[in-house]
Amino acid sequence: MSKTARAIWTRFLPTTPVFSTQEVARVTGAQSSNTSRDLARLASEGLITRVRRGLWAVQGHPDFSPLAVVPHLFDGEKTGYVSILSALSLHGLIEQIPRRVHIVSEKQRPKLETPVGTFEFHRISGTLFSGFKPYGSLGLFDIASPEKAMFDTLYISARKGKRYSHLPEVSLGSEFSKSAMDGWIAKVSDPRLRSAVSSRWEELERHTAE
Repeated sequence: MSKTARAIWTRFLPTTPVFSTQEVARVTGAQSSNTSRDLARLASEGLITRVRRGLWAVQGHPDFSPLAVVPHLFDGEKTGYVSILSALSLHGLIEQIPRRVHIVSEKQRPKLETPVGTFEFHRISGTLFSGFKPYGSLGLFDIASPEKAMFDTLYISARKGKRYSHLPEVSLGSEFSKSAMDGWIAKVSDPRLRSAVSSRWEELERHTAE
């Protein structure tokens, strides 16, 4: 490890599980090109992982998970949150752990495959882009509430036909707010789409009540 790369490692990298080249350059005062070269050296030694151009992760960091990458996928703008199956799993509504990280965004983006995980994006209208908050005490990423995650799942299913039409076994639990769920459905402006989401929700309620 070069002297500069070692300085980057000791001064910056242990503090965060995911970071950009620009962040390191600002902290260390080095030029971006030199910082990128030194980070590449650290990656070649297996100390960090290149997620994509200009974005890196310390997979051995105690706070690292693919979910910690999510806020860094929007070029500094917080325009996406963890939802759908990923959020349902984290909230304990389903036992299955999805193989992909599901993200809701105001803009459609292509699926992103990286060495640390696969990220799948789903677009939702601006009027429905809410109902999320930082996850856990560290708040490394934003996550939909249980009700919003369920709504997002059914909303995307209604828009995309068979997508998520067969969910893993769902356990809503006593803390799940059905009134909040009804409130989200009422926000859908298109009557046909609102009806489709409502029908899927009624079917899911019947199934979980059995």
